[in-house]
Amino acid sequence: MVAKLRKHYVAFSALAAFHLIFFFPVLFMGRVVSPNDVFYQYDPWSHYRPESFVRVQNALMNDPPTGYLPMMAMVRRGLSTFHWNPYVAAGIPGFGSVAAASLTPFILLPAVLTPLPWVYTAIIFLKVNVAFWFAYAWLREERMGKRGAAIGAIVIAVAGVYSVRWLWQMTNATALYPALLWLIRRAMNGKRTSIALTAVIALAYAFAGFPSAMAYGAYVVAAYAIYLLIRGAVAGAGRQVMRSIAGVILALAIAAPAIAPFAQLLKRSGYLETRASATSLHFPASHWRSFIDPDRLGNHGLKNWRGDPSLGRLNNYYEATIYVGLVTLPLAGLALFNRRARGRWFWVMVAAVTVALIFGAPVVGALVSPLPGFKYTALSRVVLVLPLAAGFLAAAGAALLVRRLRRVGGFAAVIVVMVIAGDLAFVAGKFHPYLSPSEAVVPTTPVIRFLQNEPQPFRFAGLLTYLWPNAAEMYGIQDVASHFSSEAAYRKLLQRIDPTLSAATSTVIQFNSLEFDFTDPLVSMLGVRYLLEHRTIDIIKWTIFAATVPSVKESGAFYLESGEVAQRTIPIGEEPFWAIEVPVSIDQLEGAAPRLRVELWKGSSRVWLRDFAPDDITALAKIYVPVHGLARSGDTVTVRLLPRGLRAGLLRGVDAQMYYGRVTIPIVFDRQLPDGRIFRNLGALPRFWAVERVRKLNHEEFLHARDIDLSKEAVITDAPVFPPASVAQDAEVTLVTYEPARQRIVTSAESPLFLASSEKLTPELRVTIDGKRVRAIEINTLFAGVNVPAGRHEVVFSRRIGRGWWPVSLLAMAVLVVIGGVEATSAWRRR
Repeated sequence: MVAKLRKHYVAFSALAAFHLIFFFPVLFMGRVVSPNDVFYQYDPWSHYRPESFVRVQNALMNDPPTGYLPMMAMVRRGLSTFHWNPYVAAGIPGFGSVAAASLTPFILLPAVLTPLPWVYTAIIFLKVNVAFWFAYAWLREERMGKRGAAIGAIVIAVAGVYSVRWLWQMTNATALYPALLWLIRRAMNGKRTSIALTAVIALAYAFAGFPSAMAYGAYVVAAYAIYLLIRGAVAGAGRQVMRSIAGVILALAIAAPAIAPFAQLLKRSGYLETRASATSLHFPASHWRSFIDPDRLGNHGLKNWRGDPSLGRLNNYYEATIYVGLVTLPLAGLALFNRRARGRWFWVMVAAVTVALIFGAPVVGALVSPLPGFKYTALSRVVLVLPLAAGFLAAAGAALLVRRLRRVGGFAAVIVVMVIAGDLAFVAGKFHPYLSPSEAVVPTTPVIRFLQNEPQPFRFAGLLTYLWPNAAEMYGIQDVASHFSSEAAYRKLLQRIDPTLSAATSTVIQFNSLEFDFTDPLVSMLGVRYLLEHRTIDIIKWTIFAATVPSVKESGAFYLESGEVAQRTIPIGEEPFWAIEVPVSIDQLEGAAPRLRVELWKGSSRVWLRDFAPDDITALAKIYVPVHGLARSGDTVTVRLLPRGLRAGLLRGVDAQMYYGRVTIPIVFDRQLPDGRIFRNLGALPRFWAVERVRKLNHEEFLHARDIDLSKEAVITDAPVFPPASVAQDAEVTLVTYEPARQRIVTSAESPLFLASSEKLTPELRVTIDGKRVRAIEINTLFAGVNVPAGRHEVVFSRRIGRGWWPVSLLAMAVLVVIGGVEATSAWRRR
């Protein structure tokens, strides 16, 4: 065994050199590869940055921690969100969305088997080694020899084109390019290819999660197979190719329940249309120098990025990198003289077409741009194919070189491969950040813990980058914003709330509190219970102050001592009347656990109670007592203040009683925590509620109708459905159980009722009443409503991604298990 391994000493030398340099901080300095320090740019995490944190090592690496780390954390919690992910964009298909990328082994295995601080290190380690060994096996099938194959494989595995993108989804596909080429070449050589192994590789590829990168590989593999067929296949190759095709079909059948809803969501997202002009993005002619000097424009990791304005939207290190190694280029040139490398002209053509596309050759671009996979992405990203051609040609050139050097060929191969590995390792190491494991832990802050502990279900909205979108997935809380997945119709709804919403062309939904319409009925319909704002920003505070009407003329002040009681009886008259504002100051703290108990009484019944901590009072010097939902116009309520362990200062009205104001909008201050302010939306609707009226409008009419009280009225936007003749006015709706993909509701009414919800109406949704399936009706542009008969009934909302595909998937899994067992038994017997 040792003797066999020693034959591959050049391959092991390549990996050893790369791992020693790139993972040096991991091996010898107690560090991990992690861009998680970008979280400390945002609230609430900025309040808990480690003392060792000075600045973000590489701010360009924002997507991996903010987009993919939450996804991996969600996977670690289990499969509860497999069918439906309620945590972003008011709900999206679970692993029938970009989250499907977490099912590829490059993500799933590290996410499940390693601590989260180590997950990026494990991802890179896995991608490098899988890509290298499959590339090595492929190039040996191409008869490059062990030395040439090792040199080509290290170029393919760790080229700068890939290394700067290791923590993005596209390299989930590129790391498997060599595996696909190995399968094809092996089949064309007439060698037996395992159907089960082919299916596993194809399944991992199907879950890569980046369609354009997957398309590039598919086109190259198809062209490569056609080339080999034209060149002449050996006997038995056709049979082996059919076995490979069978494996691919099995993989697609298994993945269908995730692929089908992902394709549906992508179509609903509208993002493709916004990227119709992306194919015009390419590099200027001057960018060829980056083939020689990867840092000629600087490096975000080294904080010296100068960039080049002519790159336009590609003006960052991630998009602009085209480096495949300095030594790689002369070796590739030498390959032209290696006659034994019969495939060299095919890969020269691949390299030529790739270079023509990334530099904007008009004729080639016009031919390729309309093709699926190219149509909606920048042509510059076709550079992902370049390391394959460079690796093959470098292997061919190296094979010729070591053959000519004869006796010292092995030594020369080791030197060359270590130089290439070292060069590319330094390129990767300069770009990637390294943190201590403790620094890589993203903390759970008081604001987050508060949201986690509140009764579910509800949604929140972070304003001005507070709690960056998708972080909600990490903590199991529900955000109306998102990073990546959201429907075009959903973004259009949110743009009514905030016209400056960046989601029109971007994958990120963010809210600007200067433009956010806090009184829009859509905010309440979405179930937004809390609004989160930075402690240093007062936009919501002044919005509330401006919407508060003094209800009595102010005349001086007085103090309320600990143990005393102040109370005032307040008539609920003029509307709107959402809450009572009481100005309060803390004059003195006396006890160990000071608090201000505030009660709201309606007649002889206490309908609301809260103990305010001193910080909750001093933040705005006001407290808010909710009235909406607890009392109606014409009622009378009594507010009582009972200080314990503190002395409170209050304003006095001209009537010698406690001064108060009437809040005319549903937003009130709730509390201030060390890491942020929390405001409550008193108008937030439950996830399911009965309406008193139903009307019919089209989508545009609904978007322009801002005066509809969505707590009492539902708007049917479902084209073929018309409102019922009447709906119950006395209906009761109770949410009995709530799970991400299943909700059980009990309704009761003396006449038919209309059940409205803020659950999205998507192909995954199925609604039953007492076990019988019923048709869900589209209301309010995107959400589900149901006609429920009179009486008491159980209504269940359930979701299952890929409905109709699961029998096919399960059958394919069973077939794969049987085939794998048969192939394993046959291989054992042959040995």
